[in-house]
Amino acid sequence: MILAFLMLFAGGMILGGAWSFHRSKRPRWQIVAMAVLGVVCLAISWWRIQAG
Repeated sequence: MILAFLMLFAGGMILGGAWSFHRSKRPRWQIVAMAVLGVVCLAISWWRIQAG
């Protein structure tokens, strides 16, 4: 369960980083890579919370 909350925190931070990259006009591939990584972290978190 601790892993789930750590992944939730990490996913939120990574998505925030992707938003920051978007606002600072970084290359699109970096924005997409960070956004995908953040969504994967959130999906793992959701899966672990559902599994109990």
